[in-house]
Amino acid sequence: MTPDDLKIVADATQQKILDQLVHVEPVTGKADTFVGESFDYGPLRVYGGHFIGQALAAAFGTVPESRLCNSLHAYFMRTGDPQAPLHFTVDRLRDGGSYLNRYVRVEQKGQTVFVLMASFKDVEAASEHQPQMPVVPQAQEVMHLRKQLGRERFAFPYTVGTSVEVEVIDGWNPRESMISENPIQLWLRGSVAANNDPRIQQRALAYLSDSTLLFNSMRRHGSVMTSYRITSLDHALWFHRVPDRSNWLFYDQQGPSAVDGRTMNHRQIWSADGVLLATAAQEGMLRSVS
Repeated sequence: MTPDDLKIVADATQQKILDQLVHVEPVTGKADTFVGESFDYGPLRVYGGHFIGQALAAAFGTVPESRLCNSLHAYFMRTGDPQAPLHFTVDRLRDGGSYLNRYVRVEQKGQTVFVLMASFKDVEAASEHQPQMPVVPQAQEVMHLRKQLGRERFAFPYTVGTSVEVEVIDGWNPRESMISENPIQLWLRGSVAANNDPRIQQRALAYLSDSTLLFNSMRRHGSVMTSYRITSLDHALWFHRVPDRSNWLFYDQQGPSAVDGRTMNHRQIWSADGVLLATAAQEGMLRSVS
């Protein structure tokens, strides 16, 4: 393991389930104001999905129980401090008959570090269609092959100290130096105690919707860990159906563009039985340090 990997392990004191990581508390006496715990993700400082999941939780705290999130759009403004609490302020932009819109501002030490806008609606019966899920090895097959080859799971920062498990289909990891146009396809799951709560499930999926998304277009340029400055700029997520985060989900990803010091990445998130659950997109910064 590298020094960074060892630091992640050393700093991880417990296996947090997703319910804990995406939890916020209302602030007494201050309407539409919440506070959440930060978490040390090693070299990531505060993982982007931590912001997303908790900001969605704060927004949920201001909408009726029947409403679920249909989409969210977010910007990463500053690097988070893993030792400082996260303070959330929610603006009620619109309460329509069909859709509600919320704007969430996240602050640490008096500075805005993250902002999110989300839309909410009641579930309704309607016409449906979706594409076919790609044909790939199931999670247990990927895990079995990895173990046969004597490989350990790569210690992604958002997996160490948490209940999250990741199985990458072709064994890719962020320190790999080989240039490849192959997509980063993986299976992912994380423990959720409140399996019967669709809002917890959505917050958990929001937390995990960041994960490896940034690296898809970067893979075409070899190892980016030492040759480039990289960071997430913005993030969008569209919920199609409520997931079950305790089951393995398949992440089918693409990185179609890198230009102007920016990359574009997107993914479809599937259940193991081929139901399209969500679509995500993210722009990242990719600047050479040479």
